[in-house]
Amino acid sequence: DRAVSDAVASFIALARDDLEVARKLIDDHPRSAAFHVEQAAEKLLKAVLTAESIIFSANHHQLGKLAEALPADHVWRADLMAFDAYTTYATATRYPRPGGGMPRTPTKDVIDAAIKTVSSLVGEIEDWCREKLADATRQKRKR
Repeated sequence: DRAVSDAVASFIALARDDLEVARKLIDDHPRSAAFHVEQAAEKLLKAVLTAESIIFSANHHQLGKLAEALPADHVWRADLMAFDAYTTYATATRYPRPGGGMPRTPTKDVIDAAIKTVSSLVGEIEDWCREKLADATRQKRKR
């Protein structure tokens, strides 16, 4: 289905954009860099869920919960479950803490490691999604 293929490709392209922004912001705006790492991880997760035809809420941003939607033996489940470590980057790094204090900022080393982890999977997930969707198209044609 063309719409599914386009959605998957868009999620992956947007994940790449978020990683690029995170790299540019890491030195001067680490909280914003952390947010973009979370966004990239979320978009990769949603690309896989979309390729698998697993329905998810567009408003759902808990990465571990999203990854739990994949079957326990899914090839990407463990890697994507590990993205849950970045869930707090979406909010806890960007809003005042209870009582009004400034949010904690992950260290540059932590953010850099997160960027590398997410970046290392983009190409593999893109290839996997492309193959998965091509297989689904071939199966439909056989019917």
